[in-house]
Amino acid sequence: MKTITVSAKGQIALPKEIRDALHIETGAQLTPAIKDGKLILEPVVTVPKSQAWYWTAAWQAKVNASMKAIEEGKFETFKTAKEAKKRIGA
Repeated sequence: MKTITVSAKGQIALPKEIRDALHIETGAQLTPAIKDGKLILEPVVTVPKSQAWYWTAAWQAKVNASMKAIEEGKFETFKTAKEAKKRIGA
């Protein structure tokens, strides 16, 4: 098992094998947490502000409900956009 040494400034260097396995590149941001006495580092995933609405709890609930309906076969298919518009009254 490899060990990591903490520098005088509290810095650590992640071994290349770990960086490669987790696709951690130079400049990546990680958030630290302590769980059951262990240090957990999670990559920060940033989302452009223009797309942040998709990740709100309300929108994700709609997405999950839609996925469930699809899995249960509760959907319709249309051959044309005109048919779909007619179905929704547009």
